[in-house]
Amino acid sequence: MTRSQLFLLLLILALGLFLRTYKIVDRMDFGHDADLYSWIVKDIVVNHHFRLIGQLTSAPGIYIGPLFYYFLVPFFILTKMDPVGATIPAVLLGLATIISYYWVFSKIFNEKVGLLGALLYAILPATVSLDRWIVPTITTPLWSIWYFYAIIMVSRGRFQFFWLLGLSFGLIWHIHIALIPVLLTLPFAIFFSKKLPDLKNIAVFLIFLFATSAPLILFEFKHNFSQTFSLINNFGLQQEDGPTGFYRFQVILGMLNKNVQQLLFIPFTAAILLSGILLIKTKLIALRETMLMGIWIIGPFLFFYFSSSPLSEYYFSNTNVVFLVIASLLIFALYKSSKKGLFVSLAILFFILIRSFYLFLNQDYYAKGYPEKKSAVDYMVNDAKQKNFPCFSINYITSPGENVGFRYFLFLKNAHIAVAGRGSPVYNIVIPDEYALNEVKVKFGHIGIIPLTQIPSQDLMNDACSGQNTNLTDPMLGYVE
Repeated sequence: MTRSQLFLLLLILALGLFLRTYKIVDRMDFGHDADLYSWIVKDIVVNHHFRLIGQLTSAPGIYIGPLFYYFLVPFFILTKMDPVGATIPAVLLGLATIISYYWVFSKIFNEKVGLLGALLYAILPATVSLDRWIVPTITTPLWSIWYFYAIIMVSRGRFQFFWLLGLSFGLIWHIHIALIPVLLTLPFAIFFSKKLPDLKNIAVFLIFLFATSAPLILFEFKHNFSQTFSLINNFGLQQEDGPTGFYRFQVILGMLNKNVQQLLFIPFTAAILLSGILLIKTKLIALRETMLMGIWIIGPFLFFYFSSSPLSEYYFSNTNVVFLVIASLLIFALYKSSKKGLFVSLAILFFILIRSFYLFLNQDYYAKGYPEKKSAVDYMVNDAKQKNFPCFSINYITSPGENVGFRYFLFLKNAHIAVAGRGSPVYNIVIPDEYALNEVKVKFGHIGIIPLTQIPSQDLMNDACSGQNTNLTDPMLGYVE
């Protein structure tokens, strides 16, 4: 790496750091997934529970592995168990992925393509948003770029990277089963290499696979392989309210197109993939590698067509690496084609950069996340203390699924929550506050609180508060111990 390339990489990292930290706390979402990962970290740190699983996924009977939650533990401890600590590993993962794009693209292609790939990943709104969305799948981009590297190396006959494949395979359960269909690329990569791995490579693959899969293996032995059977059943059962047949095909294609449009503001997935074939003529990429990228796209498509799992755009986020490869190579081909091509390529990058900064600086954020929910809980707890309430209840006036993200903050405040309607004082939380503007007197962003209209007698409150703290005992969707 030359000094100029090092300077450019550091500049790219600075841009990526800014976009991933700009108002990160003010805009931190804190919904059901955040409540879940905070509650699981609490279970590990406070309850000293050695966990083999994380939260339940949208696929019935299948859990996420525990690695993400253990990764959060030191940062939660650093911030005294405040979930704002989760922003630190999110930023670190984003920067690690930027560096990984540079390193991988530089090794597979050249350092200029590496810088282009790193720049695109660092500044594109879609990739920045994924890095700021703190959920267990936040590690998908980092997994994708390194699995891409391993697959390309294997297709070139470099079987010494089988350890990386074993590591990648084992990490899938810790991230999301949506990564499983991408594994379809491996047999094709071996076929394209025109040789087979030796026993040493296979042994190293198995060592890394079993090391990272140890929690899954232990859990499956303890629970009669429940997740294995659940995964198999996912292909035989159809969601009652899910799309089927050709309509499901259209929905999946639409989601893939939407992902590409959000990533590169170009809605035609097929056109982008075909443009990758044109790169073969420039000798920037081999035919076998273009075919592997096509298989990478087809795998998730087929998996979710035959699976009964609910469909979601972020299940296809692992395909981003394919489109970033093509985009980086196309810009590089334009860059080196002529002096006019150089100016055009620089203009494209400048446009992407200005667009990204404009979108993030002027984003219309709907304030009902971390700071608002934390402030709402602080208000209720402090108000209850001032009024000497032994406990209180919460009633949510909102749409289904929006009454989430408060339980962990209530735990941090050691609040005693009772069942509403049995004599405890009740705070009404309105999300969004527009639902009851006339009644809401206290607002935190778009979270409104309706003040108490009447205070029960002390005897009635004492009786209502004599029961269990429902904040600690009520079941939480997706959470198991």
